[in-house]
Amino acid sequence: MPNISLKNLLARTAVEESVSMECVPKTFAGLPLYGLILVVIGVIILLTVLILELVLLPKRRKLSKEIKKNLLTHAVVTGGSSGIGLAVAKELVKNDCKYITLIARNESKLNKAKEELDAYVTTNDKKSIIQVYSVDVGVVDKVTKAAEDICTSSDVPCPTMLFNVAGTSSSAAFVSTDFQEFERLMNINYLGTAYVTRAFLPYMMKKEGTDENHPRSIMFTSSQAGQLGVFGYTAYSASKYALKGFAEALQMEVGRENITVQLSFPPDTDTPGFEEENKDKPEETRLISETSGLFSAEQVASKMVKSALQKRPPFNVYFGLEGWMLANLTAGMSPVHSILDAIVQIFFKGLLRFISLFYLFDFRNIVHKVGKKRRAEKSE
Repeated sequence: MPNISLKNLLARTAVEESVSMECVPKTFAGLPLYGLILVVIGVIILLTVLILELVLLPKRRKLSKEIKKNLLTHAVVTGGSSGIGLAVAKELVKNDCKYITLIARNESKLNKAKEELDAYVTTNDKKSIIQVYSVDVGVVDKVTKAAEDICTSSDVPCPTMLFNVAGTSSSAAFVSTDFQEFERLMNINYLGTAYVTRAFLPYMMKKEGTDENHPRSIMFTSSQAGQLGVFGYTAYSASKYALKGFAEALQMEVGRENITVQLSFPPDTDTPGFEEENKDKPEETRLISETSGLFSAEQVASKMVKSALQKRPPFNVYFGLEGWMLANLTAGMSPVHSILDAIVQIFFKGLLRFISLFYLFDFRNIVHKVGKKRRAEKSE
């Protein structure tokens, strides 16, 4: 048996490994391997961007000053007496919308909102004409009558923009939620939006047919709770989730009529309604909701109006980093209009899903800690 020392064996192994490494090419066409990999990735992304821009994404609409002026002819805003709705109306004034019609249930609040907007128009040297119409969006007959009155008026042109902002919220554990609350929230948040859109859309579709110089816009207002089910929102989340299916189906129907449909997902927003909801909000719901921060009504309204006026209006209108992540995680088969969002959904959705698991881990901990604290308080 040959006498092979450990030292010789290690030396032979090192020589063999050196020879094998020399056989592996370190460059290709003058490029180091890592450089080649980066080039390949870059080419793949570039080809993807070209396919998205030239084929898959909706075409950018023409939006000259004249066309933008046509779009800003007459905007109808539901829930316009306060909160996000009133802030949307102010943004429309800033953008020189000619006619703005506010719809809400409370007539006295509507009149105050009109006074505030009229003063805002005067102060900012604008020419917007404000009108109000008191109606409960959850009552079909009243909504259809309101749409007929507004759209057939000889003094005001047919609406070119519709912002469905009217909505309400409440939070409670499922077993503590009244049976009537499920119907109430669905009636206002989903059916109210569907009724208003159904009542106004026929008039909006008559406007100049499919003329590309006369675009029209419809905006729905969901919530981040319409993307992610949250403790305490069993009734509220369901009413907001319904809007996504409605919006996805409707945008297929009206796109050829040069009407865009958008779905906004505001996080917690500092409004009178939010203050009222917080009085009885479960601690778990409050702590989980706080992870997305608190936005002002003006911030939300500004993003909504700017999105509606883009050359390629996005279907999903989101707010903040968490809103961007949620929109891309829950995109599913929703239309995508942003190249960046499309690239993220194609190549990086797995990473976002991994990050989302840390959020869910944190939410579970919140629920368990609050539950443990309550049990401790009861036992004292």
